[in-house]
Amino acid sequence: MSVLDIFSRLTKQADLMDAMMTKLGVADEIWKLPDHAGVLRRAANRCLTCDRPDACQQWLSHEAEPDEAPSFCRNHDLFARVLRNTDADAQPAA
Repeated sequence: MSVLDIFSRLTKQADLMDAMMTKLGVADEIWKLPDHAGVLRRAANRCLTCDRPDACQQWLSHEAEPDEAPSFCRNHDLFARVLRNTDADAQPAA
Protein backbone atom coordinates (compact mmCIF):
# COMPACT_ATOMS: atom_id res chain seq x y z
CA MET A 1 0.00 0.00 0.00
CA SER A 2 1.46 3.33 -1.05
CA VAL A 3 1.47 6.48 1.04
CA LEU A 4 -1.07 7.96 -1.38
CA ASP A 5 -3.36 4.95 -0.82
CA ILE A 6 -3.09 5.43 2.94
CA PHE A 7 -3.98 9.12 2.72
CA SER A 8 -6.84 8.33 0.35
CA ARG A 9 -8.25 5.80 2.82
CA LEU A 10 -7.84 8.22 5.73
CA THR A 11 -9.65 10.94 3.81
CA LYS A 12 -12.48 8.60 2.79
CA GLN A 13 -12.99 7.33 6.33
CA ALA A 14 -12.89 10.87 7.75
CA ASP A 15 -15.47 12.00 5.19
CA LEU A 16 -17.72 9.05 6.11
CA MET A 17 -17.47 9.83 9.82
CA ASP A 18 -18.25 13.49 9.20
CA ALA A 19 -21.22 12.57 7.00
CA MET A 20 -22.51 10.12 9.63
CA MET A 21 -22.27 12.70 12.43
CA THR A 22 -23.98 15.32 10.28
CA LYS A 23 -26.77 12.98 9.16
CA LEU A 24 -27.45 11.91 12.75
CA GLY A 25 -27.30 15.50 14.00
CA VAL A 26 -24.58 14.80 16.58
CA ALA A 27 -21.69 16.81 15.13
CA ASP A 28 -22.38 20.02 17.06
CA GLU A 29 -23.28 18.10 20.21
CA ILE A 30 -19.98 16.23 20.23
CA TRP A 31 -18.10 19.54 20.03
CA LYS A 32 -19.92 20.63 23.22
CA LEU A 33 -18.59 17.68 25.23
CA PRO A 34 -15.96 18.55 27.85
CA ASP A 35 -13.33 16.24 26.28
CA HIS A 36 -14.50 16.62 22.68
CA ALA A 37 -10.95 16.31 21.31
CA GLY A 38 -10.47 12.94 23.00
CA VAL A 39 -13.95 11.77 22.05
CA LEU A 40 -13.37 12.69 18.40
CA ARG A 41 -9.92 11.08 18.37
CA ARG A 42 -11.28 7.79 19.71
CA ALA A 43 -14.24 7.93 17.31
CA ALA A 44 -11.89 8.57 14.38
CA ASN A 45 -9.71 5.62 15.42
CA ARG A 46 -12.75 3.35 15.53
CA CYS A 47 -13.86 4.61 12.13
CA LEU A 48 -10.40 4.18 10.61
CA THR A 49 -10.31 0.55 11.67
CA CYS A 50 -13.78 -0.19 10.26
CA ASP A 51 -13.85 -2.85 7.58
CA ARG A 52 -17.24 -1.79 6.18
CA PRO A 53 -16.73 1.62 4.54
CA ASP A 54 -18.70 0.56 1.45
CA ALA A 55 -21.69 -0.46 3.59
CA CYS A 56 -21.39 2.86 5.44
CA GLN A 57 -21.38 4.81 2.18
CA GLN A 58 -24.41 2.91 0.95
CA TRP A 59 -26.27 3.41 4.23
CA LEU A 60 -25.52 7.14 4.19
CA SER A 61 -26.80 7.49 0.64
CA HIS A 62 -30.07 5.68 1.37
CA GLU A 63 -31.06 6.98 4.81
CA ALA A 64 -32.77 10.36 4.78
CA GLU A 65 -33.52 10.99 8.48
CA PRO A 66 -32.23 8.08 10.56
CA ASP A 67 -32.93 7.74 14.28
CA GLU A 68 -29.62 6.00 14.90
CA ALA A 69 -26.43 4.83 13.25
CA PRO A 70 -26.45 1.43 11.57
CA SER A 71 -25.74 -1.49 13.88
CA PHE A 72 -22.45 -2.24 12.09
CA CYS A 73 -21.11 1.25 12.85
CA ARG A 74 -18.19 1.09 15.26
CA ASN A 75 -19.37 4.43 16.73
CA HIS A 76 -23.01 3.36 17.09
CA ASP A 77 -22.92 3.42 20.90
CA LEU A 78 -21.19 6.82 21.06
CA PHE A 79 -23.69 8.36 18.66
CA ALA A 80 -26.61 6.77 20.56
CA ARG A 81 -25.35 8.22 23.87
CA VAL A 82 -24.98 11.68 22.34
CA LEU A 83 -28.49 11.46 20.86
CA ARG A 84 -29.95 10.33 24.21
CA ASN A 85 -28.23 13.19 26.02
CA THR A 86 -29.45 15.66 23.41
CA ASP A 87 -33.02 14.36 23.76
CA ALA A 88 -32.79 14.53 27.56
CA ASP A 89 -31.52 18.12 27.43
CA ALA A 90 -34.38 19.08 25.11
CA GLN A 91 -37.05 17.79 27.51
CA PRO A 92 -38.72 20.52 29.58
CA ALA A 93 -37.95 20.47 33.28
CA ALA A 94 -40.75 19.06 35.39
